[in-house]
Amino acid sequence: MAGTIPENIIEQVRQTSDIVDIIGQYVRLKKRGRNFLALCPFHTEKTPSFSVSADKQIYHCFGCGKGGNVFTFLMEHENMSFVEAVKLLAQKAGITIPERKIDSSAKEELDRLYYAHLLALNYFKSMLTAPKYTNQITKYLKDNRRLTDESIALFQLGLAGEEWDGFLNFALKKELFPNELVKAGLIIHSEKHDKYFDRFRQRLMIPIFNLSGKPIAFGGRTLKKGEPAKYVNSPETMLYSKSNVLYGLNFSRQLIREKNEVIIVEGYFDLISLYQAGIKNVVASSGTAFTAQQARLLARFTDMAYLFFDADSAGQTAALRSVDALYDAGLEVLVMIPPEGDDPDSVAVREGAAGIDKLKENAMRYLEFRVKNIDLKKQGIIAREKLIKELAELAGRIGDTTRRQLFIAEAAEMLQTDVRTFNNLLKIDMVPRKGYAGVRPPKKVADIERDLLSLITNYPEYMEDVSDRLMPEDFHTEAYAGLYSRMLVILKEHGSLSAGSIINFLDDDSLVSEMTLLAEIDWEKDRARPMIKDYVEKILSYRRERVIDKLKVELKVAEDKGDHETAGKLAEEIAGLIKRRKE
Repeated sequence: MAGTIPENIIEQVRQTSDIVDIIGQYVRLKKRGRNFLALCPFHTEKTPSFSVSADKQIYHCFGCGKGGNVFTFLMEHENMSFVEAVKLLAQKAGITIPERKIDSSAKEELDRLYYAHLLALNYFKSMLTAPKYTNQITKYLKDNRRLTDESIALFQLGLAGEEWDGFLNFALKKELFPNELVKAGLIIHSEKHDKYFDRFRQRLMIPIFNLSGKPIAFGGRTLKKGEPAKYVNSPETMLYSKSNVLYGLNFSRQLIREKNEVIIVEGYFDLISLYQAGIKNVVASSGTAFTAQQARLLARFTDMAYLFFDADSAGQTAALRSVDALYDAGLEVLVMIPPEGDDPDSVAVREGAAGIDKLKENAMRYLEFRVKNIDLKKQGIIAREKLIKELAELAGRIGDTTRRQLFIAEAAEMLQTDVRTFNNLLKIDMVPRKGYAGVRPPKKVADIERDLLSLITNYPEYMEDVSDRLMPEDFHTEAYAGLYSRMLVILKEHGSLSAGSIINFLDDDSLVSEMTLLAEIDWEKDRARPMIKDYVEKILSYRRERVIDKLKVELKVAEDKGDHETAGKLAEEIAGLIKRRKE
């Protein structure tokens, strides 16, 4: 975010600009305990849910999810750039920002990556009208996909040609360097031949945008029949973390908030076809199960989610895989089922908004869908017991007590069992850990990782207890690994950590929101250090178990092949890890 302003000046401005004073100029703040509350300036509400922390110098709205530091508040509220916000506050504080000239080689790395993606976007768009490809692409987009010129323009679809280095040569002429393009995920370097070539060739290009509408990645759909990889997507980069991004949310977030409901589809063209049909409160998971970060991102805008996946078994399985994260984030989940052989794209093209609305009216609540999706009579007692345990675990994810009790009562009635069966399973799952009265143990490693980051955000003096033992790759959750990695870099380069300063280095809205949520959690200081040590041990233990499971698979493969030497080495390695587990 820093752009051309030195980081030490940015930090000086942040520390000098009291967030309570600045935000108090725009909203009426009332002191509540250690924090200040107000009606949120970013969404309409009657009960104050906008919290400002003087201690941590951050704000967070528990209604819409917006959060950040004093800079991000001005950027959002006054529609300023980061540099403009820093300059305004510097002027108020009487701090002089030194002028410094920069050339292209000295530009900040993130800005260069954004520039590379913008160039790629325009390059791919220009290829759509190249005479060499016009007939082929027109046939695909208009005849096969039934897309209008307006939709093609809105979603800024493009084309990667058949040349091995078409975009590479174009970008080099625009003063980008090969290593930058590799970091952006737009070209590939062959170490064997020491050559660079385009990542995307002969593909329809679908740009992926962040919440601010900047292109940060691409999905490439093949135009060749028989191509084994139908889609090639951008790799993870400094700009793009797949688990943090929902395709189309930059277009649909306002309508999602207004309608207080979202339709979740799988594919890019599912979303584009629904949007073209007039159903605009839609996002796409891009073919993967929902992550915790994506679900929390959606929860900033709505508490009602409709899953609308393909009618085939793969589509319905994908729906099942998405539910845990959505329930964890507090969303109510319903399932829309298209006719057999259909998918959201085909329904939208054939029947338009009316067809989608009809399916939405007939949507099943997830509990009903799950019970009807399994033939209990045919599969017997074991399947019934497994489903009861699954639904009990899902009930445990529901934070609201009344909603959880209603869920359990309905599940018990559907499965013709006693409510006590569910409650007994929940009690087993919710037993407090010895030594931490009142602290419910995290159910998943993602919760442990989240709480650990929250603890070290609130008590950065204990960061050494963590950094000496944990590496980013020890984290299972990708977003938390990325956040922890950035914390390590900030600590190394600046010698200190705080939520307010970390936010300056986060360029993704969802990460900023995540950071403010972590900082908002209050922990008792006398428990913080032992909890940190406990969480570090649990993360390392979970990593060890993942390694053991992986090695066991490799051992089975080696044994099946009769490779006794490899099998022996793997067995030794597994035994060593199990011994460490018991120590």
